[in-house]
Amino acid sequence: MKRAVIITNIPAPYRVDFFYYLQTQVPEMKFYIIYSSRTEDNRRWEVNQEKIKNSFFLESFTIKVKKRYDTKYIHIPRGVKQALARIRPDVVIGSEYNPTIIQAVRYCKRRRIPYVSWTDGTLFSERNINRLQKALRKYVIRSAVAYIASSTKSKEAQQFYGADSDKIRISYLTVDVDRYRQERCRTQERRLLCVGSLIERKGMDLLLRACARIQEQTSWHLVLAGQGPEEAGLRRLAKSLGIEEKVELLGHLNQKELLQEYKKSFCLVLPTREDCFALVILEAMCSGLPVICSQYADGAYDLIEEGINGYIVDPLDEAAFTQRIEALLKEPDEAWLMGERAREMAEKFRFSRVSQGFLEAVGLALLGKEE
Repeated sequence: MKRAVIITNIPAPYRVDFFYYLQTQVPEMKFYIIYSSRTEDNRRWEVNQEKIKNSFFLESFTIKVKKRYDTKYIHIPRGVKQALARIRPDVVIGSEYNPTIIQAVRYCKRRRIPYVSWTDGTLFSERNINRLQKALRKYVIRSAVAYIASSTKSKEAQQFYGADSDKIRISYLTVDVDRYRQERCRTQERRLLCVGSLIERKGMDLLLRACARIQEQTSWHLVLAGQGPEEAGLRRLAKSLGIEEKVELLGHLNQKELLQEYKKSFCLVLPTREDCFALVILEAMCSGLPVICSQYADGAYDLIEEGINGYIVDPLDEAAFTQRIEALLKEPDEAWLMGERAREMAEKFRFSRVSQGFLEAVGLALLGKEE
């Protein structure tokens, strides 16, 4: 049985679910997971600890770098080589281009272990990286023998840094579809739902401004699910726009509470200024919601078919953003049909299908080793 090591930063629930699927449904390989750290202080994820199997957590020093829209966490780990030596992998799959990955790549090169480079990043989400970061991407790409991209846009980024397109396989970033799949309540309430951290990057302020322009005779109610440093500012903005009575801030929701919000909402609106994928789109689709999504969520181009299950808009174009929201509010029957189509389209993001590209890339790496 071949041994495969997956290296990533922290145990995000959607990653843990996917790793568990690989560990339990792919009998010909034994998967081990190495995490750079246990958590980050800006996350409130609910992780099923029973699904964390064959996993190693490294001791690491974490540097927090304040960015314009968010805070970047850089984990400087100890024990990467020791963990790999203990496992003795036949192949290593590493996520992104961080210090943990650089150590793993060097280990693999010295011991001639095939390395697979895996990324969620896109040229847009990484447009402001510095020269050193670009150089590290090129180094990892040159060192890899196969590649896994989480989206079409991620594949474009790998190609930009020198990856052979014939050796790239797309394995979509995804969630456990069945966990979010449910029948939606068909009500008359025009409940617009936005899910995400209350930070500038998520663009909640853009959504408030767009909603304030909706014609007075059009019924709507906006619900923001999430917490963060922008909460007080968003409340002030809603009041200054004269829409505070139409806007509800729910704070952080656990998964059960979030499912209820998906169930009773009219549509999901995602106004983000930047996201390399945006899994909330897929969660909403599983629950049968149409989606109005920012063009700056790079996963939108794999998740949304324009006019079929949602729309892709520029949230910085306030008038056009408002027009799209308003048009959907006035077409409840069409919105319902779009939501039904969204639920059907979410089927292609099941682990059984998403894992195919992942395993093909691993197979390419192992084939090269045997040759």
